Amino acid sequence: MRFLTILSLLLVILCFEARSQDLYSARGYWEESTKPNYLSIKQRLDRGDSLTNNEATYLKDYEIYLKSYYEKMSEEARKQFEQFKEQWNKELIVAKAPSSENVNSVENFEWRNRDRIINVLYGAYYGGSIVALLEIDGPAAGGVPLIMGGLWLLGPAINPRKYESITRNTVRANNTGKLLGLGYGAALGLTVAGQSEDSYKAILALSSVGSIALGEVAFHLQKQNNTPRGQIELMRHYGILAPLVGASLLAAGRVENPNLYGLALLGGGVTGLIIGKNVSKKYEYSQGDADAISSLAIISAGLGFTAVADALENSEDPNALVLIPAVTSIIGSVIGQRAVKGVHLTNKQGSTIQLSTAGAALIGFGIVAITQSESPGVIIGVPSVMALITHQALFHNFKMKNLELSLKRSDVKKHDYKFSFNVTPENYLINKKIPAQRYSPQTYSSMQNSLFNLKFTF
Repeated sequence: MRFLTILSLLLVILCFEARSQDLYSARGYWEESTKPNYLSIKQRLDRGDSLTNNEATYLKDYEIYLKSYYEKMSEEARKQFEQFKEQWNKELIVAKAPSSENVNSVENFEWRNRDRIINVLYGAYYGGSIVALLEIDGPAAGGVPLIMGGLWLLGPAINPRKYESITRNTVRANNTGKLLGLGYGAALGLTVAGQSEDSYKAILALSSVGSIALGEVAFHLQKQNNTPRGQIELMRHYGILAPLVGASLLAAGRVENPNLYGLALLGGGVTGLIIGKNVSKKYEYSQGDADAISSLAIISAGLGFTAVADALENSEDPNALVLIPAVTSIIGSVIGQRAVKGVHLTNKQGSTIQLSTAGAALIGFGIVAITQSESPGVIIGVPSVMALITHQALFHNFKMKNLELSLKRSDVKKHDYKFSFNVTPENYLINKKIPAQRYSPQTYSSMQNSLFNLKFTF
């Protein structure tokens, strides 16, 4: 009778264990951790968006549930989850056609007022270039820029296929190409024309051609490759910074040849694009990271101009001083790149840093105006210092929040305290078969198989 009771208990435990393994499987845990509602709220939190009280409560409770689910999984199921989760994630991406981190942007894309203004301005500039080149007078001189601005607004209506499946990143890449192309085209015009009487025509013509050409190249490359926003922003940053550094080197060397300045600007632009692309490949910078880097570089340039202003008051050589803002801006960029690694600033956090540092600088200018200081060092230095303090305070605050959030998620997924309790009643029958009279009590006890096993890992 006792044997039957133990056997029945053993079967119940085995059945319960088998049922538990079915309930808490690797595939089941993956499916629970990829629920659309949970992922949607989590992604919004990662972007820095605010959550309602109900959403925050749901997210907290659901992550507790996932942690409990994971703890109830067997070791084999956990290993299976780590082995196949990448493959299952790919299946999930394939199921979400079109697959892209910007899928919502594709489906919900809309033209903003900012896009309208930018297109009108570029179109008007191209029209103004035509007026200058053809030396158009009268009413047509004002009408041509307006017509060109209107044509650039009609682009999506004239060629709708071109704008299919575009995202906000596509527009940003296009605008970046237009801006850099305008500058590089002007530099090429300066290189070719130099000091000739009609040099302005070459500069206007090539700047317009360069803006249109590089804008189209960036537009189509972005549609094909879906370059991350952080890489676009860093290429824009270095594409502007490097030409200014090149021109500063010539100024420091007292070079007066405009052709060489055009060549330095053009060469610096190409170099800057290469640097920006290579830097972004070494680490996946977010748009928020790039915003923080750019703002720190501008502040560093302001500090460099402060040093220049102080030196000019002491009647030092102004040509050599031109290099100081260039060097400080490069230093600020490098420091910013190192500082943001591992922080993963969201778009909201990066734009908040930019907005707030600009506000702090404006307050600094206001303070200088109230004090009626006439010192160039004070006029530039106070806003720069206030912007730097604001930048670092906000960055440190966001960094601590992001690292704390990352640690919490890491604790939920990888650093759990694990406790297991196993019952093996069959060992009772095995222990009964050991002849105790042949062994000492100590030897006999060491040969016993345990009925209960407790395991605690951390």
